[in-house]
Amino acid sequence: MASVEEIRPTTKGAKLGSTGVNVERLQNYLGRFGYFDSGVHADFGMRPVDVEPMPTQVGQFDEQTERALCELQRGAGIAVSGEIDEPTLALLQMDRCGMPDHGEFVAQGNKWPNNDVKYGFHNFTGDLTQAQIRAAVSTALGYWAAVTPLTFAEAAVGTNPEIRIGFYSGNHGDGSPFDGPSGVLAHAFYPPPNGGDIAGDSHFDDAESWSVDLPPSGIDLYTVAAHEFGHALGLAHSTVSDALMYPYYGGPHRFLDADDIAGIQSIYGVEQWQANKQVLRVFATYHSKNAWGFVQDVGWRKVKPTAPDGVTNVLGALCESRANGKPVTVLTTATEIEQLYL
Repeated sequence: MASVEEIRPTTKGAKLGSTGVNVERLQNYLGRFGYFDSGVHADFGMRPVDVEPMPTQVGQFDEQTERALCELQRGAGIAVSGEIDEPTLALLQMDRCGMPDHGEFVAQGNKWPNNDVKYGFHNFTGDLTQAQIRAAVSTALGYWAAVTPLTFAEAAVGTNPEIRIGFYSGNHGDGSPFDGPSGVLAHAFYPPPNGGDIAGDSHFDDAESWSVDLPPSGIDLYTVAAHEFGHALGLAHSTVSDALMYPYYGGPHRFLDADDIAGIQSIYGVEQWQANKQVLRVFATYHSKNAWGFVQDVGWRKVKPTAPDGVTNVLGALCESRANGKPVTVLTTATEIEQLYL
């Protein structure tokens, strides 16, 4: 795989008709992340859809390069200028996921057939203790479990769990070598049949400096792991900049956006009973006509006005749980708490 320096333009200004090394770097970037038909899609069990062929003249900013760049800008949610302007240069300098942006699944079946998904570790990074890594992975998977019927449990990697996790440097045998510090941080592979023998595998670049602190002292493992597990569960990249599945890393992002939730629930359905959760915050308007509870690993949920015990009584149960540290069991949907038991 090309180094970061070979795929990142360093100055703005390149546009249709420009030539030189900055244009070549841009073309390498567009090819690496799926905006040209470079063959990278097949490495991730995808096929290119409406992408430009590879340019015939390397280093020449032709119309193919302009169209591909416009597609990148459109997908990233920045102004579509067709040139390397200031916002585009800033975007290209960001660290990101290694999965291509532009493509689709080769076939249907892009989900695990069972809801009890196992994960295991091939190895660990020396940046963190195994306990820190396990905590980050468990929490990251918990974001997805909180809004779906999915459950996750660690298993020995020799038992062939659905998601296999490892930290690697450079060429590590999956057809998508890492590029050293910065640039591509991690990548993961779709569920079968798309991922083949490495379906579900989630790989992290061991050349990065991984962190679990807030504020982070390096790359936040919680954020990157949660993003990669989204791929391992069947999600592609999002064009919503606030989504966890947005391909670019902008620092800690330890929550699911509505777009992430809608995407994963379209595959696996909504969450079921959530047991032994703490109520972290409660909020109600005048006379409790509108009330919400922030439930551990679930997030804000509106108390359903038609709850059997009425809004006030359910809110009272939330307040009691919050005040006394008592766990609750909730049956949640995407927007509301339907029932609550202390």
